[in-house]
Amino acid sequence: MRRVLSFILCSLLLSMSLRAAAGDSSRPVVISSFTIIADWIQVIGGEQFECVNLVPSHSETHGYQLNPRNARDLRRASLIVGMSPALEPWLEAWAKAHDRIGRVLWLVDDRQGGHAGHAHTGDPHVWTNPAEVKRLTRLLADRLGAIGSVKETETHYHQYVKEIDRVDDELRRLFAGLPANRRNLVTQHANLGHFATSYGLRVAGTILASSSAESADPSARHFSELLALLRREGIRVIVTDAGQSDAFARRLAEDAGLPPPLSLSFEYLEPAGRPGDRWTSMMLLNGRRLHEALSTR
Repeated sequence: MRRVLSFILCSLLLSMSLRAAAGDSSRPVVISSFTIIADWIQVIGGEQFECVNLVPSHSETHGYQLNPRNARDLRRASLIVGMSPALEPWLEAWAKAHDRIGRVLWLVDDRQGGHAGHAHTGDPHVWTNPAEVKRLTRLLADRLGAIGSVKETETHYHQYVKEIDRVDDELRRLFAGLPANRRNLVTQHANLGHFATSYGLRVAGTILASSSAESADPSARHFSELLALLRREGIRVIVTDAGQSDAFARRLAEDAGLPPPLSLSFEYLEPAGRPGDRWTSMMLLNGRRLHEALSTR
């Protein structure tokens, strides 16, 4: 009898190990393009899904290149969630090439009838606006409910809306007291437009030409124009993207006689266990740092 029990136990352990190594096939696989979407899937979906994220923390989302493991995960996904074709053109290209368009949920579909090679424009960083986040997570909850438990998904979504509102309320209180002459800033690239609109700030200019942190270095003419802008409007804060080269921003700050650029990380979440590892904490952490810089510099 003892041998039989030992055999059964060993078989169970082996089965669990094999399932862990290959992924738990009993749960639908949901792929997130990058860490912020991964957080929303985990919060709203709970334990219903096997969640797999593609672009790791501290990596550039726009220019990401899929690796073989990513490709294997994508092929077995029940749902693939991306922010927008403008932000993740590589995901749009993969879905078209592998006939998986129907499995991709774009939280922001900015293609507007575009075609292959279409140059998307605008600022795709809508997750910096809490009002937009409620809309995006509503879309996500609907799709997750279609492949999982509607009741559980709806419960988690409505709980999360309260967290979004809490973040929004704190940031509104924080920025409400800033005088008009301390609401202007220059950013490394066009990624804070939605945040600025939400809280009455103004992005007066950007160092790089597009919403991608990988765009070309600024020309000498553009650099001179930014320098004149900083001096003319008395702008004291230049915001750069954590993990990206800030050489031009530092030179601009030095030439304008400003403090060093403020490095923020609105582009991704930190690894688990670090400050800024959830959307809520990322928004508050960066919002507080930006407010402090605008208030004191």
